[in-house]
Formats: sequence, C-alpha cells, structure tokens
Amino acid sequence: MRYVWDRAKDGINRRKHGFSLAEGIPALQDPDRDSWIDNRYDYGEERISTLDMGKRQVLYVVSTERDENCIRLILVRRAEDDEIERYGMGRS
Repeated sequence: MRYVWDRAKDGINRRKHGFSLAEGIPALQDPDRDSWIDNRYDYGEERISTLDMGKRQVLYVVSTERDENCIRLILVRRAEDDEIERYGMGRS
C-alpha cells in the first residue's frame, strides 16, 4: 500500500495538532483498528475515520482511498475523550 498526503496540509496538521500526517500510517495498517465511513457531510469523496493507538496515545486519523493501492491521509490528531472511550470499548 502507498500512502500520500499534501505537503502544505502536513505542515498545517503539524502546527495545529502536533502530528505529521505520516504518523497516522501505523494506525491505518493495524488490523485491529476501529474504522468507519464518515458520512456526516458530502466531502465529494468517501472519507474514512480511524481510531488506533499511536506511539504516545490514541489517534484519530482521517483518510480516503485514492485507488486500491493508494491511501491519502487528510488529518491526524489526538483522539478526543469520547473517541478514546469508543476505542477502549472496542478493546474489552
């Protein structure tokens, strides 16, 4: 699988959330991740939200599949309390 992202967006994500977009890759590779399609808005593409344990904490990752061999990372941030609870519930 190939992972891509916009360099400018990566810089914004680092400043705003303290994570590079590349830090979300392990979450997307974990077979035990918690992923779902984000259908709250019409993004013009199918966006996938993922919760998984990063190196330091639970991460919330947003991505989209470009094609069967390429995933574009859109956002990586620390999971919020309700998301951490959701992630923990799936582990029990």
